[in-house]
Amino acid sequence: MKRFLSMSIVMLMFISGIPSIVINASEPLSLRNIVYVNDDNIAGPWNGSEQYPYRLIQDAIDHALSHDSILVANGTYYEHIIIPTHLNNLEIKYWNNPPIEVDTFLPQLNGNGSGTGISILASDIIISQLTITNCGQEGRDACVYVETTASGIQISNNIISSSYHGIWIKRDIPGETNHIIKNNIITNITQRGISLVLCDSNKIQENTIQNCTWGVYLHDCYKNDISENLFENNTEGLVIDIGIENRVISNDFIENKYGFGTVGTRSSTVNKNNFIDNSISDAYFITFNVWNADIWSGNYWGRLVFPLMKPIPGSFVLAKINLPWLKFDFFPSQSLN
Repeated sequence: MKRFLSMSIVMLMFISGIPSIVINASEPLSLRNIVYVNDDNIAGPWNGSEQYPYRLIQDAIDHALSHDSILVANGTYYEHIIIPTHLNNLEIKYWNNPPIEVDTFLPQLNGNGSGTGISILASDIIISQLTITNCGQEGRDACVYVETTASGIQISNNIISSSYHGIWIKRDIPGETNHIIKNNIITNITQRGISLVLCDSNKIQENTIQNCTWGVYLHDCYKNDISENLFENNTEGLVIDIGIENRVISNDFIENKYGFGTVGTRSSTVNKNNFIDNSISDAYFITFNVWNADIWSGNYWGRLVFPLMKPIPGSFVLAKINLPWLKFDFFPSQSLN
C-alpha cells in the first residue's frame, strides 16, 4: 500500500502543488462559461469577469447558469453557499494565478462557526480544490450537505475540517447516487467525516480521514467502492451499518480505537487492507445471517498471524440473543499491502 503520509506532508502537497486530479466534467473547461471570484476585489465593479470578479462565491452562483465553471481565487470567504436545483453540472474550483492577488493561501470557505458550508441541491456538481472549515456543531451542520434527490456529485481535492459532520449525504428512499468523494483531507470532525444513508453505487477513494468520531459511516448502502483511504486516529475508522455488495479494498486503518466494523452486512468484499495499531479492535462485526457472508481475504494484521486464516471476533444475533461468533480472513497477508 502506498500511503502512511503524515498530516504535514499531505497539507504541504495541497498548498504547494495543488491538485493533480481533475475528475471528468461534462465539458472541458474551455467549453464552459467561466465566472470568477476574488475577495480582493473590494471596490468593484463586480460582474464575474476575470478583470472584475465577484467578491462572494454566492454572488457568482446567483449569476451562473448550468454547465458554468466558477473559479475562486485565494482568500477567506465567510459564507454559507447554496447551489439551487436548477444549476445542474456546475463546477466550483480553485482559480490559480488571477491577475492581481494579495492572499497566498488557498480559497477557504469559512462557516464562521455555524450552519453548513456548501448545500448542494442540484446534480452533477463538482467541488474541487477548496478548504471548507469552521461550520456548525449541531444537528445536520456539515462542511458539505447533499440534498436527497441530487446525484453524480464529485467532491475532490478539498480540505474539510472543524464541523459537526464533514460530508453529509442522506436519501429518504434507497437509490443509486453515483457520487465520487476522492482525494480529500477530512479532519477534526466531531461526528462523521463522511456519512451516506440509503445511497448506492458511490466511490469513496484516496481520502485521508483523521480525528473524527466516525471516519466514514454508511447506513443501508449497497454496492459502494471504499478503496485506498487512510483512516487514522478516529474513534471508529469505517462503519457499515446494513449493506450488500460493498467493496472495502486497499485501505489503511491506523491507530484508531476501532478500525472497521460491520452490522448486518452481506456479500461484501474486504480485501488487501492494512490494520495497524488500532487500540481496541482492528475489526468487529454483528451479523444476523450466517449465509451470504462477507468475504474477507488477504488483509494485513501484522506478521505474527497464521498464514491460512485470521479469526475475526464478533457476534451472531439470533432471536435477540447475541452469540459469540467468528469470521475468518483467508490467506491474510504477511506484509503490508
